[in-house]
Amino acid sequence: MEEFTLEHIGYLTDNIENTAEAFKLFGFQPEVISNDDTQQTRICFLKKPGETTIELVEPYEENKTMMKMLKKGVSAYHTCYAVDDISAAYKRLTDMDYTPLFEPVEAPAFGQRLICYFWKRETGLIEIVSKK
Repeated sequence: MEEFTLEHIGYLTDNIENTAEAFKLFGFQPEVISNDDTQQTRICFLKKPGETTIELVEPYEENKTMMKMLKKGVSAYHTCYAVDDISAAYKRLTDMDYTPLFEPVEAPAFGQRLICYFWKRETGLIEIVSKK
């Protein structure tokens, strides 16, 4: 059975630099910002030794769905789980009535590892990412 390991918590923000600066108070340090033209977002991971990684996601202006979500302000909006076999995890989640938002795609922020998102009322938005 596929094991899901908490990889990061994603925050939606309108300004990565400002949000990263605010998280420094809690000991998190930003890494390099990358662009993901497929997802129409800018991404920055915040790291702190011994803690779960935080991912900051800033949508491009043309990303209407995420821009609407930002009207409520900066907030945590997804959890990400790393998996060994993304195809098996995709099948397991769909079999358990999770709604996939898209099939796995390569993500520049993860060194082209595969990612995909799912929705389920009981868990909200989740992302899965291939460990390799």
